[in-house]
Amino acid sequence: MSLKLVLDTNTIVSAFFWERNEAELFRKIEQGKAILYITGEILTEIEEVIKRPKFNEVMKRAQLTPDQIMQKIASLSHLVIAQKLNLKFCRDEKDNKFLECAESVKADYLVSGDEDLLSLKEYTGIPIISTWKTLQLLKEEGRG
Repeated sequence: MSLKLVLDTNTIVSAFFWERNEAELFRKIEQGKAILYITGEILTEIEEVIKRPKFNEVMKRAQLTPDQIMQKIASLSHLVIAQKLNLKFCRDEKDNKFLECAESVKADYLVSGDEDLLSLKEYTGIPIISTWKTLQLLKEEGRG
């Protein structure tokens, strides 16, 4: 059974622009070794982020457009209508949408590089872990 994951915006955006752990994790999702769950609210934030001027140059180098990135994410994701819990759990209230998504699908892990999320360590029994730790877990389970 594949791991059910929710990735924060920074993790997803990094997967497209830099050849690091995030890109490796996204390849694992493409290979079906993990399942990515996402909400419309998360997709909207990703689109807003990748359209920021600071990403213009890196997008040119990667030969990608925002539409191509969004299509790729949508094709690899299971879109969820997350229950709006109006959480006030995270220091950065914008991060609560990831907790809501993870809770809605009973994700195995919420993957983040954001200290506001990582500092929580878990939410309703769902561990909040780094990309590196996720790759280690996939390797241990023979999916890496």
